[in-house]
Amino acid sequence: MTMHREPYKPTAEEWPEVWEMLCGHCVHAAGCQVVEGMIEMKAGGAWPEGGWVTDPGAGVTCLSYQPRKMERLSRQRLRQATRKAVPMCSGCAAQKGSEASVSLHTRRDFSAAVKSRALFVCHAEGQKGRPCGGWCRAVQGGAQ
Repeated sequence: MTMHREPYKPTAEEWPEVWEMLCGHCVHAAGCQVVEGMIEMKAGGAWPEGGWVTDPGAGVTCLSYQPRKMERLSRQRLRQATRKAVPMCSGCAAQKGSEASVSLHTRRDFSAAVKSRALFVCHAEGQKGRPCGGWCRAVQGGAQ
């Protein structure tokens, strides 16, 4: 099944939140040509190749998004994080079909965190900032 994405044209009010969500965590943030292209598009130019798109089921994403390098947790810090983890929620990046699992940039963040054994936190209301239960399962050898 192919995902149908459309070029995304944020309103002036949406710009700060979308930029922070995507560009604020992207390795390409400094000097990104996509951002320059999105600014030009805002002024009437064409949508930039690899730019922001709708991400069906998950809002908006950037096709060029790559997560920044994450700090690998020591074994001790990893054990501490897994003890503080919240249960895997229905919106978890590790939960197939959830909003987070269909979001391109969230999938990339989650995969990078699992691969590098870097902390990935829950984004659910009331659990924000606590270690993600799905991430804990994945770094401990469970399904990703």
